[in-house]
Amino acid sequence: MITPCVYCDRNRIMADLVMDDIKIQLLQKGDRKAINSFIDSYGQFMYNVCFKILLNIHEAEEASQDAVLKVLKALDSFDRKSAFKAWCYTIAYRTAIDYKRKIKYTSDLNTGIELAHYSLADDEVNFDESKKNMLALLSHLDDESRLIISLFYLEEKNIKELIKITGLTESNIKIKLFRARKELAKHASKYFEKV
Repeated sequence: MITPCVYCDRNRIMADLVMDDIKIQLLQKGDRKAINSFIDSYGQFMYNVCFKILLNIHEAEEASQDAVLKVLKALDSFDRKSAFKAWCYTIAYRTAIDYKRKIKYTSDLNTGIELAHYSLADDEVNFDESKKNMLALLSHLDDESRLIISLFYLEEKNIKELIKITGLTESNIKIKLFRARKELAKHASKYFEKV
């Protein structure tokens, strides 16, 4: 039986923290290459977080741009003991929730239409149809539960990471996961055939 190298994991974590620290220092100085690198490496993932909350391409783009700017402006308040990516995730999540409150978004029909419009080949149509069905199924959940389900199952985040991202307790996250799975099971047959 092979046991994981705890020492290697610690070294990797320390190396990540050092790299994050260097990135943050360059970003704070206004280094253009560092800013462009940050936007390239973190922009898409922040967009994904926003999209999972807003379910609208244009609103998610706006919210993610706002979240990127918030990160760049708030670098001085970043606690260097935690993971930079988790901090960015939290800012994107909270920004999307704020946008959701402001616009009172009620439907994901526009998203489905846009996804169908961009389909070019049969494989893409099937993929887009599955994606559209998944979004429609997830729309049965409240914003927080939808994000928790997406992070846990689609992005394979563990409970500890979810605690950092959402600020919820472990028991609260487990309860939300349980209730969300139950809610999704009730509606799944509407969107997907039994295999």
